[in-house]
Amino acid sequence: MWNLYDIEKKFEAHVKDVEDRARKAHWYTKEEKVGVRPGVVASWVSLFAIMIVGIIAIYELF
Repeated sequence: MWNLYDIEKKFEAHVKDVEDRARKAHWYTKEEKVGVRPGVVASWVSLFAIMIVGIIAIYELF
């Protein structure tokens, strides 16, 4: 019969070991990234640029 408690404890120990080794390798952190993403800024800048070009084009027509 499988002892689920032992299996769960071994799995938790394995996960903890993997997380420890990953932190030592500097590729895994649980820190939240804070700041504005460049893609968001670029989308707003491009939106304003399109609006300005459209306004100038409308004034040129009339």
